[in-house]
Amino acid sequence: MGGLSSCVVSYEGAARFYDVIHDARGRDAVGEANLVTGEARRLAPTSATLLDVGCGTGPHLARFAEEFDIVGVDLSAHMLSIAAERAPGVVLVEGDFRTFELDGRFDVAVSLFSGIGYLTELEDLRSAIVNMAAHLTPGGVLLIEGWVEPDYWRGDTVHSESGHADGLAVARASLSSRTGMQCEIEMRYIAATSDAITTVNEYHTMRLSDPDEFANAYSAAGLSFARLPHMLHPGRSFYAGVKQ
Repeated sequence: MGGLSSCVVSYEGAARFYDVIHDARGRDAVGEANLVTGEARRLAPTSATLLDVGCGTGPHLARFAEEFDIVGVDLSAHMLSIAAERAPGVVLVEGDFRTFELDGRFDVAVSLFSGIGYLTELEDLRSAIVNMAAHLTPGGVLLIEGWVEPDYWRGDTVHSESGHADGLAVARASLSSRTGMQCEIEMRYIAATSDAITTVNEYHTMRLSDPDEFANAYSAAGLSFARLPHMLHPGRSFYAGVKQ
């Protein structure tokens, strides 16, 4: 009988379980990347380079690499290690939304799957958008998928889901609540392999996405602004802008 272990982290111990859950949901990473690529091409038809900020485990990187020369940035070394296996040859950099610095400039910068929501203070959101815009070429495009908008918050909820992959079974239970513009999400993963059962607890605080806050931040960063509701996921808006 396998052993039992437990830890309290934020996407570190659970990084290897994360994709199992989202794939079980029916996530279509290639379809999402196609939609994002189409929007990027619409706004910047000749774009050739792309920066994926908050790339996580890299589900979109391989598809983007078919269209662009790409670089991925994420704060989690654990996530990046999985992304490196998934998209070999792609340049990956460990860095923070607000402060990462790269030598190159890009025709397109994207941030998907609501990673921007982890910036819980308005000033941090503004700093991140200014920093991403600073890494764009003139006429470059910034595409961000925000976290849930306040009007689409479903209230305090409990939820469970599970999935299987490559000798790994994962179940996740979650509890969410909201105070003002912030929501707290507590998750517990239980994962089983032939060797062990592992329990991982996660605690996440995220800022709900107010379109007006994004519009003001885009403007302050020298970008045009457009809101594309529910482009990738229900309740989450997609924000697009071109560097003036």
